[in-house]
Amino acid sequence: MGKKNIAFFEQEHFNKIKEYRFTPDPFLQEYVKEFMIVETSDLVNLETLPSTSVSMNYILNGAVNMKQKNQEVISLPKAFAFGIARTSLHFEFSKCTTLFVIIFNPGMASALINTPINEFFETFIPFDEFFNRPQISCLNKILSKKNEYEPMVEKIERFLLVELLCAHTDGIIKEAIREIIDSQGSIPIKKLLGQLQISRDSFEKKFRKQVGTSPKQFSNIVRFRNLFENDHKKTTLTAIGLNAGYYDQSHFIKDFKAITGKKPSSFL
Repeated sequence: MGKKNIAFFEQEHFNKIKEYRFTPDPFLQEYVKEFMIVETSDLVNLETLPSTSVSMNYILNGAVNMKQKNQEVISLPKAFAFGIARTSLHFEFSKCTTLFVIIFNPGMASALINTPINEFFETFIPFDEFFNRPQISCLNKILSKKNEYEPMVEKIERFLLVELLCAHTDGIIKEAIREIIDSQGSIPIKKLLGQLQISRDSFEKKFRKQVGTSPKQFSNIVRFRNLFENDHKKTTLTAIGLNAGYYDQSHFIKDFKAITGKKPSSFL
């Protein structure tokens, strides 16, 4: 297992999915990680990895359902944003579904969305709850047409370039995100506070609002996702757990199962 399909766990019928990924315009790369289009040729169940990013999603064709923790299945709206997730999430794509996704870099969706990002945690919010009518009209005009993917992405880029022209994000929070990611989620929050010279209360409040969860939870997600960035085929579960910051294999297996619903041997 490597970096091939980092958005999803490989599930049944994975051969019935196509992914198209586009690197954003250089100016947008501070904010947007990538654009992704997912196509399904048949009914497909997908299980996502825990995520540190907010995404904006637009269903071009078909339908997408989400299975909630209480096992209730709900239909997702045509256009919605989805927040950070600390656990695996389960989605059902209908036959011949096409989903357009804008994946933001951690903490950067707040430059476009005025709603506090923690309100998106492990849930979705329709576009009309945080975009105004002219913005929604513009997006609908771009995404409702049967365009080729590259021209569609270029038009979305132009929309984002205008919307982000006067964008502002907190520099301290950006630095905190960078430190957490660079340390693979292992930097102690106390050490981070000392480096940034900020009080815990102020830091926690700003971090939740801009990133979508607490610094500790964000660090945990970063550490967990790092497991999937590397090839562990020749590594023992004990070694993998130690590298992820666990002191024994049993705690690693317990946390892995709580997050994914499965044992690590199913994926690693």
